[in-house]
Amino acid sequence: MRIGYLVFNIDGMGGTSRSAITQANALAADHDVRILSVTRTEERSHYAIDRRVVVDRLVDLRDPARPAHDGVPERDAVALHARESALVPARWDAQFTALCDVALEAALPALDVDVLVTVTPGLLVAATELAPGRTVVVHQEHRSSSARTGGLEPLLAHAPRADVVSLLTPGLETWLREQLGGLAPATVVVPNPLPLGFTPRSTLDSRLITTAGRLVGEKQFGRLVEAFALVADDLPGWRLRVCGDGPQRVELLRQVRKWNLWDRVELPGTVTDMAAEWAKASVVALSSKAEGYPLVLQEAMAAGVPAVSFDCPSGPREIIDHDVNGLLVAPQSVNGLASALRRVAGDDDLRRRLGRGALETARQWDAAAVAERWVGIFAEARAARGGRGRLTARAHASAPPAPVDPTAGVDVGGLTPALARHAALAWAVDAARSATDDWLVVPAHERPAPTVVVPMSARTAVLAALARPGCPAYLCLRDPATHGWPERRGAVDVLAGDLRSGMTSAVWLEPWPEVEGRSTVLTTGPSVGCGVEIQFWESAPDGALVSPRRSPYTDRLPERPETVDVEVDGVAVRTLPVMLAPTATEATFPVDVVYTWVNGNDAAWDDARRARLAGLTGTAQTREASGRARFVDRGELRYSLRSLHLFAPWVRRIHLVTAGQVPAWLDTGHPRINLVDHRDLLPADALPTFNSHAIETSLHRIDGLAEHFVYLNDDMLLGRPVRPETFFSPSGLTSVFLSTLAVGLNDAPGAAPFAKAAWNNRALLQEAFGAVVTHHLAHAPYAHRVSVLGELAARFPEALAATARSPFRSDTDVSTLSSLAQHYGLLTGTAFVGDAEAHPLTFVNLSNSGVERLLRQALDRQQDFLCLGDHHDHALGADSLDRALAAFFERYYPVRAPWEREGS
Repeated sequence: MRIGYLVFNIDGMGGTSRSAITQANALAADHDVRILSVTRTEERSHYAIDRRVVVDRLVDLRDPARPAHDGVPERDAVALHARESALVPARWDAQFTALCDVALEAALPALDVDVLVTVTPGLLVAATELAPGRTVVVHQEHRSSSARTGGLEPLLAHAPRADVVSLLTPGLETWLREQLGGLAPATVVVPNPLPLGFTPRSTLDSRLITTAGRLVGEKQFGRLVEAFALVADDLPGWRLRVCGDGPQRVELLRQVRKWNLWDRVELPGTVTDMAAEWAKASVVALSSKAEGYPLVLQEAMAAGVPAVSFDCPSGPREIIDHDVNGLLVAPQSVNGLASALRRVAGDDDLRRRLGRGALETARQWDAAAVAERWVGIFAEARAARGGRGRLTARAHASAPPAPVDPTAGVDVGGLTPALARHAALAWAVDAARSATDDWLVVPAHERPAPTVVVPMSARTAVLAALARPGCPAYLCLRDPATHGWPERRGAVDVLAGDLRSGMTSAVWLEPWPEVEGRSTVLTTGPSVGCGVEIQFWESAPDGALVSPRRSPYTDRLPERPETVDVEVDGVAVRTLPVMLAPTATEATFPVDVVYTWVNGNDAAWDDARRARLAGLTGTAQTREASGRARFVDRGELRYSLRSLHLFAPWVRRIHLVTAGQVPAWLDTGHPRINLVDHRDLLPADALPTFNSHAIETSLHRIDGLAEHFVYLNDDMLLGRPVRPETFFSPSGLTSVFLSTLAVGLNDAPGAAPFAKAAWNNRALLQEAFGAVVTHHLAHAPYAHRVSVLGELAARFPEALAATARSPFRSDTDVSTLSSLAQHYGLLTGTAFVGDAEAHPLTFVNLSNSGVERLLRQALDRQQDFLCLGDHHDHALGADSLDRALAAFFERYYPVRAPWEREGS
């Protein structure tokens, strides 16, 4: 077989070039092998190349000031080398230049090989664009593609045109196939081979911890020095050797000085014979933020040296079998790395057992064995190609089988977010309790979700317990996107089993966000609190448990801390005494909700409206003030109340203010429902009223109303779980969500009554405080305090009294609860401007032609608040609009509230 390797530079040091040379050398005995190096920078390659391998170098850069390529005049070569490549743009790979384009355009179309192997995404681009159509293109991806920021675009754009793409780990293979979907080419997982030749063995007797690599930020050697410093006193005679050079050498020297480790940490620079170094080492340490398939671990294990490493998105977890050939610790956990170093260095028997495991692991990387695998892959790719040329797209390839929906058959009927969180916490606590005695729960308080804390040493046992039979089918596990991992979600037993190979420090147990392709009320994610987080804390050298990230109470837990038993979300748990008390950022006072509602479809009520309107003139006669569209009932109240049941179970009591009307479906005897008549609030000479502004002036007089309450119109609904802190500060200040809509100037023609009320509000406040109101409020739930409303009524009695006696909206109204009180609070220090971006609002104008599309979009549950604004004129027919709303309501709020009458 004729096999070619396309490499950017074959001369320097680097794992990619080394892998290509090793493969070529191993294949050269039985095949015609050549290496095409885009550039030449040295007289000879750093790594030995078998004499049977043909090497072609295209662009000579041995003198960077005089780049050269056969047939191109020197002056032209210099100019071309200064220009960006058109074949592989700089945003894809800045190494390529226009001179590289000329060289590749001359060489690749004439290349006579059966298989061409590329080793970077930029080279893949060149091969798929320029290689002969008969040539099979196999791409070997050497980097942790899902974590890096460069190279993703050309890889994803051109991988579908390759015959085969090889990844270093199963995780990267899964990532690539998920990214490309039906366009994915054939993929394989093949590790890099170890170099041919003799590999000396370590006796594991020297007191030496060794690592190697470029001294750059991604390698995080400073963290390794810090970890060694934490246990250096416990490891007399042990040294740390960091082989390599790079831009962070000075910083590393400063780190050594900081920890006073001049005689314990060695920085020998670049080492040409790493095989000899591994033979001297007793432990190999890896502290990288991200890796592909680290050659450092491969070479060290080939010498029988056990490994200690941070977990990474790829690489170390595929190589290190925890407690078999090394120890894997949580990502970025310096304390965990320190404890692991001390454990391996301080225990001769453990070190030798892990060393034997390392040597056994290394057998799979034998160059001859890997070469044999490649021959089989090349042959299969050629056979699959047959007589066809290379594909320019994969669209006509056989479609992969449809994935099995893990939520098929899951029943979420009647399930609320609170019930789901209770189930998740109960299951997580049972798993922790069965795995270890050292566990506790951090209650949520004002945060979205509680946290179950267990030691990292119990991680495997906890995951196994989570996967045991009996977990509710509506729960899943989520592996969050941290430290470079892409987020993953899966069935509890499946993902728990997969996670056991790594040492990630957190997992979420929560409901599926969708069931059989449809969103449910069980909105998930760390911001809404329908689940529970399980954190695995690493052990520090002093025995303390260390948090994987900043914790609200402490980043360290002493061994066997004193705990107390308590109930959290209905589950018996243990926690620390300090975690029982309310926090300074938590709103703990009772909060009520007040609704104003009218059934405009009631004939008797409508007769009263007409009679009251008959003797009035002016603004009252406009449809904006008294038209029936202001009072039409589309069933919104029932579903708005359901939204409270689902997403605000902390509400103490719900007060429904009506004109003596009662919804047929409402159980008024329910202890959380209080029906209030207008006659209980407004003076007799103000009744009957059909003006929401008038009703707002007196809502603070509701008997038994909590000091803090949230006022909703029936067209306001909650979209996903919220907490009291959304509306109130811990001290009881009320949040004000401002609209982007300006109040405008007082002479605006044709202004609606709500705008005129805003002008009146502004005039009152400007006279009292000298400040000007500029914006309306967002049409979202309004937070209020009874005492502030009483103060407001006392300060502006004439304006409120006149508004209370306006039976329909008028030009003299103030909008007490939907603007005036909020701005008064801002000016008197009882309110604050809320973060509207943190609590998104979706406004659906029911009169618009796109209402059905907007309702479908809202089903994605990307909003905390939802408002269904009605109007007098509608683009959609009445029956069509009613059907669309009914379908939306039942999908968005399918769970009945406990105050709904049976059979209604």
